[in-house]
Amino acid sequence: MRRMISLTILLVAFAAPSSAQRITASLRGTVTDSTGAVVPGATVTVKNENSGFSRTTITNGSGSYSFGELPTGPYTVEVSLTGFKSVMRTGIILDVADVRGEDVRLEAGALSETVTVESPALAIQTIGGEVAGLVTGEQVRELPLNGRNFLQLGTLMPGVSQGDGFNTKDRGLMSGIELAVSGSGLGGNLWMVDGANNNDVGSNRTILVFPSVDAIDEFKVHRNSYGAEFGGAAGAQVNIVTRAGTNEFHGSSYYFGRNDALASRDYFLAAADQPKAALSTHDFG
Repeated sequence: MRRMISLTILLVAFAAPSSAQRITASLRGTVTDSTGAVVPGATVTVKNENSGFSRTTITNGSGSYSFGELPTGPYTVEVSLTGFKSVMRTGIILDVADVRGEDVRLEAGALSETVTVESPALAIQTIGGEVAGLVTGEQVRELPLNGRNFLQLGTLMPGVSQGDGFNTKDRGLMSGIELAVSGSGLGGNLWMVDGANNNDVGSNRTILVFPSVDAIDEFKVHRNSYGAEFGGAAGAQVNIVTRAGTNEFHGSSYYFGRNDALASRDYFLAAADQPKAALSTHDFG
């Protein structure tokens, strides 16, 4: 008994912590020749077109390659092997928690020859069966949001309905994130920012951090049939990823203001000779 207890303590002490949520993407595929036969030993390099981040691997005996834990963004995949023309696939967009397949066919020729193919940005999902909806960073920043609160975009997903306590006007503990997704309870969702739990675990109806819409790279609402790594709640998993840097220096500034001096008086207030409600909102950064 003492030996079993000691072994259990030892296993717990040396257990490696693991991330329960996935905020990166995966890319995998098979390399074949013009006859359809698999090509082992080919060099496959994946490179982020924004940051220059790259990784390289060799296809295995089945001609397959796999890259895990890739940051979101546009990628280029280059495949080369002596006796074949090099193939370069550009414009491969990897979104948060994506598992994308990209098969490559090599043609016989000199290694110095390169065949460049531009991949479609919106590829058909051929791996996995999850039901999810993606909101891109451009949509987050450009769609009209009263109060610039990204929570409103969650209601655009199919199968999402808001509860009576849903509140996008206030922030923090004064707000309300009550959304029923695919029939789940209003408080049954998990909200994450870069993989960290963002729920107020006391009530599960508010979130702790409201990222600025200018800081959000994209977010995905996993509604059904998602993988076991999303196990923090029985409802939807709202997976938010903040923006990362690139190799170019750039920035932006913004100011959004609302003031009662710019608003007309309500018809019924005017009829009752009552003043307008005070309104003063300043959002800048």
